[in-house]
Amino acid sequence: MIIPARCVGIDVSKQHLDIFDDGLGVPERIANAPQAITQIAARWRCNVLVVFEATGVYDLE
Repeated sequence: MIIPARCVGIDVSKQHLDIFDDGLGVPERIANAPQAITQIAARWRCNVLVVFEATGVYDLE
């Protein structure tokens, strides 16, 4: 098993994503929209473990 260099936690809601990237050490909020997600994902071009938490019906999609 390879241990990732970074871990990112994302709490999913309809309007926004709350993100904590342990490489940066600060939380941030972005819009739950394709352009915002593409921009932030471009930062993670290394071995990253991303964990999503969805509440309500968002875990069904």
